[in-house]
Amino acid sequence: MISNKLLADSLPLIGAGLGDKLGVKINVGGNQAFTDGRTYIQIPEFDITSKAQKDAVLGYMAHEAAHIKFNSFKGINTNNFNGKPVLHSLWNIIEDLRIENAMIDSMIGTRKWMDQIWINRKADGTRPPVTNEDNPITVLCDYMLFTCRVTYRDQQYLTEYLEAAEEAFIEVLGWKLQMKLDALIHPKLGEIKTSRQAFNLANTIFDLIENHEPDEDEPDSSDEADNSDEADNSDEADNSDEADSSDDTSSDDSDTNSSTETDDDGSCSNQTSTSDDSDVTPDSESDTDSQPSSDTAESADPSKHKAAIEQLKSLTSDDDAFDDMSSFVDSLAIMPQTEQTSLNVPTATSVSRHLIDDDSANGLLSRVKGSSNQLTNKMQAVVEEELRTKRRTAKSGKRLNTRVLHRVKSGDQRLFTRKTEKAEIDTIVEISLDNSGSMDGYLINVAKEAQLSLALALEKLNNVSITASAFPLDHSSKGVYELKRESDSVKSLARNLSTLTASGYNTPSGTAMMHSLKTVLASKRDRKVIMMITDGSPDGSEAVPLANLIRKAERSGIIVIGIAVGSIANYKECFYEFFNHAIFIQDIADLKKEMFSVTRKILTES
Repeated sequence: MISNKLLADSLPLIGAGLGDKLGVKINVGGNQAFTDGRTYIQIPEFDITSKAQKDAVLGYMAHEAAHIKFNSFKGINTNNFNGKPVLHSLWNIIEDLRIENAMIDSMIGTRKWMDQIWINRKADGTRPPVTNEDNPITVLCDYMLFTCRVTYRDQQYLTEYLEAAEEAFIEVLGWKLQMKLDALIHPKLGEIKTSRQAFNLANTIFDLIENHEPDEDEPDSSDEADNSDEADNSDEADNSDEADSSDDTSSDDSDTNSSTETDDDGSCSNQTSTSDDSDVTPDSESDTDSQPSSDTAESADPSKHKAAIEQLKSLTSDDDAFDDMSSFVDSLAIMPQTEQTSLNVPTATSVSRHLIDDDSANGLLSRVKGSSNQLTNKMQAVVEEELRTKRRTAKSGKRLNTRVLHRVKSGDQRLFTRKTEKAEIDTIVEISLDNSGSMDGYLINVAKEAQLSLALALEKLNNVSITASAFPLDHSSKGVYELKRESDSVKSLARNLSTLTASGYNTPSGTAMMHSLKTVLASKRDRKVIMMITDGSPDGSEAVPLANLIRKAERSGIIVIGIAVGSIANYKECFYEFFNHAIFIQDIADLKKEMFSVTRKILTES
């Protein structure tokens, strides 16, 4: 079985896999988090030490991916946030609620991951509840944040945060504003479906705060009725704004030029410019008959409330924005730069179909047919030996072994026969091939024959799947060709091999290993094997990442075998610096001999 260790230690693989599912490119590396707001997310390579931390980072990835997947910023003019940190913070809180609920509806498993962010922060004390000693924007945003999360994201374990925020809100900003805010947001928060609607509600709250006077007389019942009518009209205005914004969508998308700091539960320093600048009609202030307790009312200090609200109104710097998710990122340790892989998981590329040479493919199949059959026979013999039910004697059991009853005289109690469990074969084998320029000529032909011969031999065994790749791309210093998926036939591998010319500029073995790890981890097969066919060492910048990846894979139960071709056989110690398990070949005949020594490790050895 594959352990969680590799997943915990290799966030680039997690990000690549999750990004594939969500249709978003997630790269991991460096020490900064950011997104382009359209298709791309970059997060630091965190130093993960537990499954709970891993799930929380997955939640962070899912949260940021949701902003892209569900069109944050679509239909709004982000210039409206300039100089208004309170408005920006309110919008981001409401928008986070919208996109997280949408993500959960789309991919239910992300709920657990996103919840884990808050479970961890609560457990480790890195996110304390707000108090009346905090600044007004923190008090306001905490109340909004936990109202959204407890009531409309069903994160009931955060109730104590909401209670603390409510107490602080009343103390710092006053119960009148709280009642008005509740009356405004509760009919609407559960109905937010678009980023534009989230902005409209945030803008209405912002106007409520701008127009609130803490020492004003309470409105009478007729005022309440008027306010109720105006709230209904505001709902209609939201819908009207949303409809109007659809006409601006194309221009919004085309005019957007963003370099967005990673979003959070408070603020996102997006610098996007869109063409939409529709007006927003704020709700009128509303109140309720609900009153705070007598103790709270007696302790109310209108002058203090007024000062706090004036402070909110005076905020104009983006640095004042409430930035809660950024605090979560800061709470995680980032791996030192020297320990990072510095590699991204490459996007696999298909070969150019017009370059396929069927005559060359058929010739390659003919050349390896005999050797692959011999390999199959040798492997099958090993498999049958391992799968054969064996018997042993034991001290207890249901059947006596009559041939060892003489042991009684010597006190040996091993008198019973027991059957050993059969080994199980459920294996995925990824075969990666070096397509760099140093492989040109004889070596690339040997490598192609070796890859195809192994694929043909292994595929004939029950419960064994084969995938194949090559690196780098022709006339390139990077990239990986996907030559065969699990569901593809080996004949398709031969056709794809006919296109390779060993014209890659470098040897990005570390990047290729990232692809191979991603491939085997995505397979449902229990046993995972990677074989890399190459003529030597990787590029200098990829040497340390390759060695680290192989060690992590092996600690996780993934088997990695290097197949060295050519003169590297004269420098075996160099090859063993990377591959603990290796064979050395000069031609396809050597492959038949050498493979016998590693067949057990590939297929059955635990």
